Amino acid sequence: MIVLTSAQMKELEKKTIEDFEISEEILMERAGISVVQSIWNEYGDLTSKSFVVVCGTGNNGGDGYVIARDLLNYTEAVRVISLGEPKTDISRKNHSRYLKHGGVCYNFNDIGIEETSKIISEADIVIDALFGTGLNKDITDEKITSLIELMNIYSKCIVSVDIPSGVCADSGKIMGSAIQADLTVTFGYAKPGHLLFPGRELTGKLKVARIGIPTLDILYTGIQRHLLTEDEIKLPERPRWANKSTFAEVIIIGGSKKYVGAPILTALAAQRSGAGMVKILSQKEVCRCALNHDPSLICVDIGESFNGKHVLEYLENLKNNTVIVVGPGWDLENLEEKLNILDYLIRLPNPLIIDADGLNILSNKTSMLKMKSFEKNIILTPHPGEFSRLTGETIKEVKQNYERVESFSRNYNVITVLKDSTSIISDGANTYFNITGNTSLSKAGSGDILSGIISALLSQHLESIEAVKTAVYKLGLAAELVPNEGMNSAFQLLNLIPNTMAKHTK
Repeated sequence: MIVLTSAQMKELEKKTIEDFEISEEILMERAGISVVQSIWNEYGDLTSKSFVVVCGTGNNGGDGYVIARDLLNYTEAVRVISLGEPKTDISRKNHSRYLKHGGVCYNFNDIGIEETSKIISEADIVIDALFGTGLNKDITDEKITSLIELMNIYSKCIVSVDIPSGVCADSGKIMGSAIQADLTVTFGYAKPGHLLFPGRELTGKLKVARIGIPTLDILYTGIQRHLLTEDEIKLPERPRWANKSTFAEVIIIGGSKKYVGAPILTALAAQRSGAGMVKILSQKEVCRCALNHDPSLICVDIGESFNGKHVLEYLENLKNNTVIVVGPGWDLENLEEKLNILDYLIRLPNPLIIDADGLNILSNKTSMLKMKSFEKNIILTPHPGEFSRLTGETIKEVKQNYERVESFSRNYNVITVLKDSTSIISDGANTYFNITGNTSLSKAGSGDILSGIISALLSQHLESIEAVKTAVYKLGLAAELVPNEGMNSAFQLLNLIPNTMAKHTK
């Protein structure tokens, strides 16, 4: 599903009007009717329901007047509360049409808080048409913030037009005060603010209404942004004649006395995601625990403590297609030796995933990413803290910042997965938002599992970006299968992975 920023959507609407001679009036009419249709589809027969439409003074309010007028075709129980007189020609026109159809309209400034509360509380459905995706500054007017507060307190159900009023369409941030919607009907394409918290929470259920905006070249210039859906991910083909050597092997370099379990979780996730042969290259204690847990794992013991020389010696004989995961549970000791190993791995032609302490070590010399000798996609899987260290910026600056993920990926020619409640994936040219999952992923070890899934999909010959998209999406689905959300360990997710992997092959 395509995702557009507010500026892109504005440009697309402008081109639709100018190049295709579809007037703004027609687009507004279609938008309003599509909201009414979406309400019918979601909540059933409208004839027995009562509605209040709260309209702003701009074009979002104009949409609201179209909605109110169309609702009069189903029920007389429709009332409008306006913030004031419409300020755009098209809004004035639709306000007038609504009144000519016998519509009732109250001015919030005239009726006051008590009467507004009463009107809102009596409605089955309140429609929020205050502000749209063009809102670009905080709401500071006390009357408006009080109206938003009344709507949130007294409404039985709120449907927002395009985006919940007060939510930034590009970031999901609250612009002073915002509506908590149950359903949001947006037009043409989803916006980042629908997908990024807190906007994602305030959006409620999202419906995208196709109102006749053509697919234009603007959608295919610059960075392409998408919401990940089942249709946009794929699983690798597994020939019936395949054996363990059909797929590339996976090797995990990580683990320490402090973090014994991390590389084991990565290895087990790789196994459960289809890898044929999985090896752990680590210290004796990690290898012992891994084999005790699952004797089918292959362990390469580098000694009682970390020994960079032994690691490099082993890597000299690696096959070019072996998938490498480096970093889970690695800790930050022996920093120079580990930097040398990272430098060596980056220069290899092998598919490479850098995770966890691999990223923290890399942050000491991020420039080494530019030293790769082969055209390959190195995959980085940071959470906001790790991405903060990689970029030298604060967590607040990088959290949910898809533009920063894009610029970083483009600058270093890598694929970055910024893991969060909405995960952001980018290779610098294409960006994907993932909204599968829940707080069952808010556990130590879930990132190790993600790296294992990615490595397994790479070993089955998926392209790098496809492997990452599929892994992030499918791990989120596995989290949604946890019986009691959040009441789990990362280890418990492992047994749910095969179920999500079996759902489809595309």
